[in-house]
Amino acid sequence: MEINKVLNPKGWLIGLGAFLLLFSVGGVMDPESVAEMSWGDDVEITDEILAYESMWALHMIPLGILAITTAIVVKGEALAKLAITASASAVLILGGGMMYFTNHYGYSNEGTMAVVMPLVVMSATILMGVGGYLQLKEGAAE
Repeated sequence: MEINKVLNPKGWLIGLGAFLLLFSVGGVMDPESVAEMSWGDDVEITDEILAYESMWALHMIPLGILAITTAIVVKGEALAKLAITASASAVLILGGGMMYFTNHYGYSNEGTMAVVMPLVVMSATILMGVGGYLQLKEGAAE
């Protein structure tokens, strides 16, 4: 299978957008589960923590919608450029800022979900950017 077909940015944007929507809606609907997983057993889950988890999830929903809409509406070279830009931005936010702040403020970095999930999401995000670059390099044929 040709790598450009596997790393087609349209599919990656739709897939990552759907993934983000699924987890974000889950975070809005059940912030207690997210808080327990994220803050650990030794932290009392307060209303402020529940508000934080709900609002964080709520703020991620538009990003999922934007990713899916971008994949459907934008085509060609513009789609490739947006996939690269979105990937680079997410890597900076997740890999730089979020890693720093989660460690600094005691947000969970233990357990399978806390370790594996960020690595999977980061890898998929990087692959989306690589796919955008490959599409741009070959002339951005949708």
